[in-house]
Amino acid sequence: MLYGTVDAMMDMANIHRDPNLLRKKEFWALKDINFELKRGETLGLIGQNGCGKTTLLRLINGIFPPDNGKITIRGRIGALIAVGAGFHPYMSGRENIYLNGTILGMTRLEIKRKFDEIVDFAGIGEFLDAPVATYSSGMTVRLGFAIAIHCEPDLLLIDEILAVGDVGYQLKCFNKIGELRQKGVSTLLVSHDLHNMSTYANKILLINKGHQVFLGEVSEGLSIYKKEFDQIFHSNGEIEKVITGTEKFSVLEVKFTPDIVNNSIDITNQDNLECEIIYESSQDFQDIEWDNVFYLPLPGPHFFQANNRTFKHKINIIKGKHSIKLIIKNISLNNITFHYNFALWNSSKSEILIWWRKIPIHVKGNSLSTGWSHFSIDFYN
Repeated sequence: MLYGTVDAMMDMANIHRDPNLLRKKEFWALKDINFELKRGETLGLIGQNGCGKTTLLRLINGIFPPDNGKITIRGRIGALIAVGAGFHPYMSGRENIYLNGTILGMTRLEIKRKFDEIVDFAGIGEFLDAPVATYSSGMTVRLGFAIAIHCEPDLLLIDEILAVGDVGYQLKCFNKIGELRQKGVSTLLVSHDLHNMSTYANKILLINKGHQVFLGEVSEGLSIYKKEFDQIFHSNGEIEKVITGTEKFSVLEVKFTPDIVNNSIDITNQDNLECEIIYESSQDFQDIEWDNVFYLPLPGPHFFQANNRTFKHKINIIKGKHSIKLIIKNISLNNITFHYNFALWNSSKSEILIWWRKIPIHVKGNSLSTGWSHFSIDFYN
């Protein structure tokens, strides 16, 4: 708070401190990033969570000014960086089309001319006059993407939030990105889905801890990222258990069915996997988020993420000694090993209650149907 107040007052007085002199505990979110994106190119931006990808998009979009260096952009930007960004939750979808379109630089006449196309692409016709606050995250993303592409951008910025949409709509969006590229629209795409990167990107920018690691050919960039990924998640073959956040919550036991044997879990194709967390809490926690992340080996889509909100299930932590459980059903994968990470956290206060990483799941057997689309997860308080 003090830093923010001092910086705001210095900006008002047109006094700028030397950006190379960092305060105590400060660090560079991005340092020495240098690239050029030409007309019609798609640049894939990859890196671990927290490496600075979204910060870079916000800088390019003008949300943040850079402390050092220069960003030069020629043309109109269409950005889809955060779910609901630029939308007023209590205004209808119709009103938000005009509001968001204006923010993206469209005139009222231009929005009116393209209004029906936007509504048709977003597929929200029957909910057009309902408040955006009543929309699901997928509907909000559909509307945001539809507006962004119809503002006729020269540069399209897309963060990984397209993963919120269903598979059919994701394909529709990526097909549209391909059409726009043919018309000379440049795209900066952030995604953890390396299959999409290899399909749609012309080149790769890999960032690690705010620094540019690689800029160039797609396959080489993905290969370097995969090696970095292996070093982080598979370094010693042991499951990492992190329990932190608050003294008011303690984990007594985590039970898996089937059990963890020799540091991994063996299941048969289409079996269920159960995870039960037995805890003791000195207070109630409302609306806890249980995040689940699954990593498959490359090539192909190697990343799938879902939480209880994805399945519209509310989880509350109750004072005393209790347990919560999830069941991952119908794991339709053939003779493969994937890694399962999960975290339980109090999103209202950003407190991590429990975090387990690098749990190897060995799947045996054969199935005609494979893929993440067959997964379903049930949560139990």
